[in-house]
Amino acid sequence: MLIVLCCVAVLYFNGCAASYSSYLSPSLNRLAQEDYDGALAKVEKPDGLTNKLLYSLERGLILHYKGQYRKSNQEFDRAEKTIDRLYTKSLSRSIASLLTNDAIIAYRGEEFERVMIHYYRAMNYERLGDRQSVLVECRKANLKLAKYSHDSEYDLSYRNDAFLQYMTGMFFEAEGDLNDAYVSYRLAEKGYKAYANVFNTQMPRMLILDLVRLAERLGYQDHVIDYENRYSVDEKEITSPAFDELVLFVEVGFVPRKQQIEFELPIYKEDRRLPIWTVSDRARSRYRYPRAYHRSSIDYWLRVALPEYQDRTSPTLSVRVSNNQQSYNGVIVEDLEAIARKALVEKYDHILLKTIARNISKYMASKAIENAIADSGDDKDKNEDVRRGVGALFGWLFNIFGSTTESADTRNWLSLPRQIHVVRLPGVSQSSELKVELLDLSGRILKVKEFSTGQLPKDGRSFINLRVFL
Repeated sequence: MLIVLCCVAVLYFNGCAASYSSYLSPSLNRLAQEDYDGALAKVEKPDGLTNKLLYSLERGLILHYKGQYRKSNQEFDRAEKTIDRLYTKSLSRSIASLLTNDAIIAYRGEEFERVMIHYYRAMNYERLGDRQSVLVECRKANLKLAKYSHDSEYDLSYRNDAFLQYMTGMFFEAEGDLNDAYVSYRLAEKGYKAYANVFNTQMPRMLILDLVRLAERLGYQDHVIDYENRYSVDEKEITSPAFDELVLFVEVGFVPRKQQIEFELPIYKEDRRLPIWTVSDRARSRYRYPRAYHRSSIDYWLRVALPEYQDRTSPTLSVRVSNNQQSYNGVIVEDLEAIARKALVEKYDHILLKTIARNISKYMASKAIENAIADSGDDKDKNEDVRRGVGALFGWLFNIFGSTTESADTRNWLSLPRQIHVVRLPGVSQSSELKVELLDLSGRILKVKEFSTGQLPKDGRSFINLRVFL
């Protein structure tokens, strides 16, 4: 009976821990072909809370690209409510993860994924002509960034989203809220200084010019002098109009997928009586600094499964946008691939120690079962060998269960773009035909996409985002 139960449990938990990227691949393939109906059809509704957040995030983004902006916001609303609810952890699932894997715990999203919800909701409201709701999303994004910076359990480099601060500033300025715009621009400046060091994303030159121009309008002459000296700003550079322009966000590619790596760690017989945290620390040390050992000294092999991003070489891209009169070069304002990879690196030690501790818990549980059966009964003299044999068998079965159910949590919001570039086109305030070109480092054109801006206002600043798949 125990054998049957172990087999059922293994099948169940293996199903829970199946690779999320393999599950979503059919949808992403359709999305890359701009078959939005097909992409939606391939996103299957999950049972329970485990992948409920991802379901809403993927659907919300696909609906956005499909042009169903209200339905997209409804999905993002569900996603945000799910995030709020998940702060109250499920005790049963948390306990179960100690004997199986983290993939059965409801996905709560990475910090940058939760913030990106507000970017897409803002763009939805912009397309719907509801600029006030856009500003609400901008303020909510700023509040969320401040909260994550304060409450994060990890020491993360991603504490201020420079891109969202920059975008927020442009929206505030477009609505005449100059003070809030200036505050957002200054926060963006601070964020891009950190971005340059950590993610290799440089500060957009246009942001510096915006700071100088707005500081002049607000009468902060000392700030003007500081920016001009610090960034070598020539007054002749400040010629782009503050308004009457199209701000185009070009979203390129896909974020990288996570995959599972596996390795084994030995627990020596000398470790049997040590506290679990001590054994965990020793196992971690052995992973990093392996040593020679005798097979007879090993009591148990830990099977460790960890997530890592696929090492995929992406072409170095730049963006060029042209209309009938002129071409404009874009700049990278958000490198989601770099942010995602860095976040995983900074969480890696925590994930590693938790994984090792979970495996040691499985090991200790198997030994407890083995010893409980071996020590049961009153007639130890006659049946001790039988009991020990049965205990060893059951302990071995539990070992198989523990090893088979060990799986890395490889989930992430896969329909997100890899990078976001911004192009600001002055004088584009009405319906226009634009050509977007993706270029490699040598200037070779990798992809061309032509699109119509649709009906834009006759004056003022407009915002459009466009996805280009490679």
